[in-house]
Formats: sequence, C-alpha cells, structure tokens
Amino acid sequence: MGALDAVYQDRLLALAGAIVREGHVVDAPDTETSAVSRACGSRVDIQLKLDGDRIVDYGQTVEACALGSAAASAVGAAIVGCTVAEVRQAGAEMRAMLKQGGPPPGGAFAALAALEPARSFANRHASMLLTFTALEKAFKTRGF
Repeated sequence: MGALDAVYQDRLLALAGAIVREGHVVDAPDTETSAVSRACGSRVDIQLKLDGDRIVDYGQTVEACALGSAAASAVGAAIVGCTVAEVRQAGAEMRAMLKQGGPPPGGAFAALAALEPARSFANRHASMLLTFTALEKAFKTRGF
C-alpha cells in the first residue's frame, strides 16, 4: 500500500464524509470562534456551551480537506462531556503524534488514530490541528 493509500484509508474517509456535529447550532453559546490554516485555506468555525470547565454542547462548520475534516469529525464525536483539560490533553497528544512520532490520542479521542499515517505530510499538520487551534482560542476567551 502506497503512502497516499495509507493516508486515505476507509476509516479516515468515513470520518471526513460525515462530519460529526457539522452544522449543529448551539443554543446561546458561551463562546464562538474560528481558525483558518494559512497553508491550505481550511477553515473551522466552532460554538461551545460550557458548564464550568465541561463542554455540554458543541457545534462546528468545517470547510477543509479530507484530513482536516476527519480530524474535526473525530473531535466532534468526542468533545461533549469532556473537560477543557481533557480536550487540551487530546490536542497535545495529536500534536505529538504528528510532529514527534508519538502515539495517537487515546480515550474519547482515539478515532484521531486514523490520521496517524498522515504524519509524514507536514504541510497538512495545520489542517489536521485546526479544530484544536479553534478550541484553544475559545478556551482562552473564557479564561481557561
């Protein structure tokens, strides 16, 4: 299997093809933000509802390549019910997986392992991390 075939495996394409929480509108969100990848133009807009430091509702609009869309979908499937610290940990694990050859995120964010074969595509890392970039911006606006 070639490198490109490994990246665009069935699981990754399934995640990208049906982005979880895509278009979901959060009623009275506590914060809304977006992030754009300068490398490829991918964009993620998010809305968060928090109860203390726990995410109780999440919505997103994603305009990204298959890799960025798959990452956004995996995060959308996992985020509700997580704490800010758990999301930050998953983001750190994702960055380490892509940039340092670390293991994929675990727990609720284990679906991000589908992106592990893409670690060699450094020019796509920003797109795969875009949702976490937006989340970090949102957390900071709420003082986390």
